[in-house]
Amino acid sequence: MDRIRFASLVLLLLAAGCSPGGRPIIRVGGQTVTVADFERAAKSAAGQYLAPPEQSKAELLQDLQRRAVLLELAHRLGHDSTGNRTQALREDERRLILQRLFAQLSPQAQRVSEAEARALYEARNEEAHVHLIYTSSHPAALTVIEQLRSGDPFARVATRNSILGLLPPDGDMGWVAPGALPAPLDDALRTLKPGEIGGPYARREGWFVMQVSERRPRQQPDYEMARSDMIAIASRRKFGAAYERAYEGLKAAYELTHVPGGSQLFFRAASPVAPLQATDELLRRPLVTWRGGQYTLGDALDDLSRPDAQAPAMNLLPAVEIWLESQAMSRVSELEARRRHLHEEPDVVAGLRARREQGLLEGAYGIATAAVPPPGPEQVALAWERVKAQFTRLRSVRVAVVESADSAVLRRVADAVAGSGTLAEAAAKVAGAPAATTLEVSYPNSDPEWAVFEAMFTQQQPGGRFGPAKTARGWRILQMLEKQVEQQRWEDLPEPLRQSIAGSAGDLARDERFRQFTDSLAVAYQLTVDSTAIARLRWPSQPMRVGM
Repeated sequence: MDRIRFASLVLLLLAAGCSPGGRPIIRVGGQTVTVADFERAAKSAAGQYLAPPEQSKAELLQDLQRRAVLLELAHRLGHDSTGNRTQALREDERRLILQRLFAQLSPQAQRVSEAEARALYEARNEEAHVHLIYTSSHPAALTVIEQLRSGDPFARVATRNSILGLLPPDGDMGWVAPGALPAPLDDALRTLKPGEIGGPYARREGWFVMQVSERRPRQQPDYEMARSDMIAIASRRKFGAAYERAYEGLKAAYELTHVPGGSQLFFRAASPVAPLQATDELLRRPLVTWRGGQYTLGDALDDLSRPDAQAPAMNLLPAVEIWLESQAMSRVSELEARRRHLHEEPDVVAGLRARREQGLLEGAYGIATAAVPPPGPEQVALAWERVKAQFTRLRSVRVAVVESADSAVLRRVADAVAGSGTLAEAAAKVAGAPAATTLEVSYPNSDPEWAVFEAMFTQQQPGGRFGPAKTARGWRILQMLEKQVEQQRWEDLPEPLRQSIAGSAGDLARDERFRQFTDSLAVAYQLTVDSTAIARLRWPSQPMRVGM
C-alpha cells in the first residue's frame, strides 16, 4: 500500500456524523470506521484511487482497515496518552484557536474599494526619503524629538537612541513610496513636510520618530496595469491595521500591565553570565499582569527554554519587555478564544483529531516497518520492472522537411499544416512552396544540426512539428512522421539512477512488511466488518445512496 496515500487518510477522515451515517462498518478493539467515514474519505480521496469503482472501493476499505488496526496498536501501546503526545496536542489546539480568534478579529481578506485603490495609486506618484528612529517608550521618543529639534544630526541621534535590529543603525530608510509602511507611519510619510520632525507614533512594538528629508516624483505604469497591485497593497495595509486594533483592543480589555521592575528581574534571571538564582518565591513573582491572571518569572523561564522559542536580545531591555508582553498576550488571547468557545467548534475538533491520529499513525507505521532488511536482488529487479517502461532511448526518427529561403512562404506552409493534414500535404497546397522531403535520422547523432533535436524528438509524438526556424540555408519546418525507441538496460543506467530505483525497492519491502504486520494484527485484534452495509456503499462516481 502507498504510504503517502495511507497517511493522507488522516486528513480526510473527520468526526463521524449521526445515524445512519454513523453506522460502523469496521470494528477493531476500540476503533470504528463508519459509513460517514467511508463516504468522506471516498469523496476526498477519489483522485488517489484510479481503478474501476468497485476495485477502488475495495482498496479504500482495505486502507481503512489497516488504519484502524494501527490506531488500535497505538492505543494498546499507550502512545495516545503519553505526556509528550498530550502536550503536543495542547500546543496544536492552542495554535488553532489563536488562529481562529485573530481570523475573527482581523480577517486577512480585507475589502478594497475602487476609490481606495485609485487613491493609493495617486499617492504613489510621489515618494519620500524617510528617516526613522525606533524607541521602546513614549518618554524615550520625546527625548529623541528634543535632540533633533536642538540641531543634532538625525543619523547621530538614531545611532545613540534607536533600538538596534529593526531599522538601519542611522535610521536612513531610503526612498519609500506610500503604502510601504504600516499605519500610522504611512500617514506621516504622505503628510510630513521636508525637514519636519514627526511623532511620536505609537505601535505595538514601540514608539517611532520620523523625518522626511526630501520628496520627488515617482514613475508608475498606467493605473489599469497597476490596479491589482494597488488592491493587494491596500488590503495588506488594512489587514495590518485591523490586526493592530485587535491586539490593542484585547490588551485594553484584559487590562494587561507590565509590573515595574519585572523585565529587569527576568533579565537578571535569564542572563547567560552569572544569572540570578531564582528561588521558589522569585519564580512566583509576576512580570506582567492582566485582569484575572499573571505571567510569572517561572512562566517566562519555561517559555525561554522551549525548543521552538525565539529568545529576545537579552542585552536590550526594550526587546525583553516586548518579548514578555508577547508571551503574556499569547495567554490572554487563548483565554479570549476559550471564552468564545472556539476550541469547541467542529472543524477545530476535527482538525485536532486529524493531527492526533496522524502522529499516532506515523509512530505505528514506524513500528510496523522497523528492522526491514535492505532490499535484495529480487526486490530490486521487481522495482525495475515496475518503472522500466519510463526509461527508453531514442534510436531513430523519420521526419518530413520543407526548406526555403523565403520566410513568408514557409509561414504560409505553417499556417496550412496547423489546420489539418501532413507537412507534405500543406506544402503541396501553398503556391511557390518546395515539396517536402523525407529523412531518416539516427541517434545518438554527432551532427550538431540534428543532435540538438534529440530531447525534443524523445518527448514528441509522431505528427509533432517544429518551425519555421532560421538555418544557415534559410528557413525550415520539420514534422516527425515516425520514431523508434528501445528499452534501456539496467546496466546502462547511470549509477545514481540505479541507486534511486534500488531505494524504491526498499519502499516495496516496507510495504510488504506493513501488509503482513497489519494483517496479523487484524486477526489478533479480531477485526470485524459489516459485509451487508459495505455491499450497499457506492463509490462517489455513482450516486451515494446507502439504504439502511
